[in-house]
Amino acid sequence: MSEVHADTAELERELAAVRSELEEVRGRLDLFSKYIPGGIFSYNAETYKFDFISPNMLKMFSCSEEEFRERYYDSFNLLILKEDRKNVLKSIEMQQNFEGFIQVAYRIKGAMDEVHSVGHIATLVKNGDREIFWVYIYDRTEEVTSIQALRELTSRFEKQSELLRLIKEATNDIIYDYSVIDDTLETSKMPGRPMEEFAARGVLGHLIHPDDMNIVSTKLKDALEREVKSTVEYRLANADGLYKWYRLNYASFADEFDKVYRVVGLAKDVSEEKRVQQELKAQAEKDGMTGLLNKVTIREAVEEYLRTCDIGSCHAMIMIDTDHFKEVNDNLGHAVGDEVIKEVAGSIRKIFRETDFVGRVGGDEFLVFMKHTTPIITEERAASLNELVSRDYSSGSVTVHISCSIGISFFGRHGEDYDTLFACADEALYKAKEGGRNRYVIYSRH
Repeated sequence: MSEVHADTAELERELAAVRSELEEVRGRLDLFSKYIPGGIFSYNAETYKFDFISPNMLKMFSCSEEEFRERYYDSFNLLILKEDRKNVLKSIEMQQNFEGFIQVAYRIKGAMDEVHSVGHIATLVKNGDREIFWVYIYDRTEEVTSIQALRELTSRFEKQSELLRLIKEATNDIIYDYSVIDDTLETSKMPGRPMEEFAARGVLGHLIHPDDMNIVSTKLKDALEREVKSTVEYRLANADGLYKWYRLNYASFADEFDKVYRVVGLAKDVSEEKRVQQELKAQAEKDGMTGLLNKVTIREAVEEYLRTCDIGSCHAMIMIDTDHFKEVNDNLGHAVGDEVIKEVAGSIRKIFRETDFVGRVGGDEFLVFMKHTTPIITEERAASLNELVSRDYSSGSVTVHISCSIGISFFGRHGEDYDTLFACADEALYKAKEGGRNRYVIYSRH
């Protein structure tokens, strides 16, 4: 009897030691699972029933142990998203037979139907008749999202690269790609070269029109200092030295520190567009009958010039009126009248310089602004015009004599703005007509 008691006491001591060791192991397990990123659980290899679920595991899914077991029916295989379940269980089975550790990845649906992507590392432990899988699980949703985003970006980059290649082959436009890090400029017309090579050889200055170099340099400097999308137009010399107009749409890209690392752009040949624009502009600026500047354009041109000219320089405002023009229209007809206007305009062109502004400001009135002249030269030109315009026009037995009356005012002496000079020249013109026509008069305040 005493031997039975001794055996019982020995068993109780051993059991107590095992319990103590078990508590120590559980304590270590709790400590381990508390501070690792992820969670730990175990499940029966045969029934898939959960055996142990760590607090961190529950924290991952924001629920209590009771809610967790209820949500997934206390079964590991139902924890796995249905679409992944078959392949995951098959992979675990295969690894179980050949490897010590099991590594798989799958998705789990959370309480709000959000999907978690997780990594799963497990080992099989035999506990008597039972086989238990101990699993370390960690959330890799952000990792998977990043990988997917990277794959999408890679795919888009490949497609865009292919598109860019096709564009290069199919268009005469110029594609620019400047790597700030490598300081290398590549275009669709040539392979990449260091920018210092362009600077040393003065290539850009040689190719880009001098009048456009400043705006191109300013835009490039801005693109290198900050992330920007913009457009610039410039003229670029071709192999024959002839300039063509290009419109460059460009963009610069900066990193997370706002440092620009790349500038790309597409330059389109817009020479034809510019030619059409220039023609339309010229047509809008010209008088349809004579080809001279129209009333609005000559005023704008003179006003712009007066804003920048030297105060001490001599310029002349000359008003010209066609004498007896109404008699031409009334007696010879409007067709002859139109010819008279054209011939007077032609005479004015012959007398004055190409650098002077010449325009038609009324039915039979013209305006000339002579730049950098003298009173003597101006009077000589006015007298020559009087002589050249004076002639007879006839139709049948009717004859009309045409001449011109001229009024002159000088910049500085009579005014410094358009309206004042125009008014003075117009008053002088009136006096020329009063004096008998076919003459010029210089404005005088007396």
